[in-house]
Amino acid sequence: MPDQEQRLHDLLVELVSNTHRFTKMATSLAPERYPRTWLRALALLEEHGEMRVSDFARLDHSSQPSATAVLRTLSERGLVERSSDPDDARAVRVAMTDVGQKTLADGRNAIADALVPHFSHLEPEQIERLTQGLAELRSMINGRSAP
Repeated sequence: MPDQEQRLHDLLVELVSNTHRFTKMATSLAPERYPRTWLRALALLEEHGEMRVSDFARLDHSSQPSATAVLRTLSERGLVERSSDPDDARAVRVAMTDVGQKTLADGRNAIADALVPHFSHLEPEQIERLTQGLAELRSMINGRSAP
């Protein structure tokens, strides 16, 4: 592997590893009223919009029965709407409701609130570098083509 490619490879290994650690930390601090599976499902619907349950399961890397169970729970709580697929009466489509959008935002804010004490020691310059780095990463991710 050429030097530049190796550096990029190593950087991406570190990014994946540290992102995983950060996510584990964040979810461990999340209030119980926002189960991780709920927030993950709502975030997927936020990113991809209305979709068939089978597509949700594929994107979530879960089985269709597991996806159906999570989405049924979210539907019972008014966080998603289930409807028949106009192109296939056997298929079910799901879309996030306004209540679901609010729940996702509230869950993310609750996690951020829990994380603040763990990062309150950061200097303004460190926060600015993180802000710039996150903006750059977001730009790169948003520029990629969807799977």
